[in-house]
Amino acid sequence: NYKRSMSTVALFCLLLVFSLSNACQNGKNILFLIADDGGFEAGVYNNTAIRSPNIDVLGQMSTIFDHAYTSVSSCSPSRSAILTGLPTHQNGMYGLEHGVHHFQSFEGVHSLPMILHDAGYRTGIIGKKHVAPMDVYPFDYSKTEIDDPSMSLQYGRNITLIKELAQDFLSGCKNDSRPIFLYNFYTLALIETT
Repeated sequence: NYKRSMSTVALFCLLLVFSLSNACQNGKNILFLIADDGGFEAGVYNNTAIRSPNIDVLGQMSTIFDHAYTSVSSCSPSRSAILTGLPTHQNGMYGLEHGVHHFQSFEGVHSLPMILHDAGYRTGIIGKKHVAPMDVYPFDYSKTEIDDPSMSLQYGRNITLIKELAQDFLSGCKNDSRPIFLYNFYTLALIETT
């Protein structure tokens, strides 16, 4: 299938919308998992060579986007396109978001975390952010390379740390009944061990 092979060249995008039995119960909770250099290496994409039972179970309860593409590489421009729904020439993120490059989205662009926050969601990001400015991409909970540059390689790669941070974010449901949006960006392909 041409579309499937093209998506492996682009990026692995798995958007999961699910209800968490022990987390926030008001409304639909959203877990957005995305990884650099990923593809259709999971059973939810009908790949029979790869065993991914946990992702497969989560996928059965979720909405899977298997025809989601961006027209740019998996870096700042693609992140901005995914988080705004706009191509780079409309959102302003033409290149890498680094101080030396100074590429960032236009002021006034409405991003997914901003829209969901305004709709009553508690928003969180764990992993690689690599988009700017902060007021276009605001998250209520943020653990990224921007928040602590000394941990930049850990936030997107250290699975134990990512799990602990996700648990920390979800523990907020005890005192906050809003539905959640958790954007989790891995800098490595998703790997499942059983």
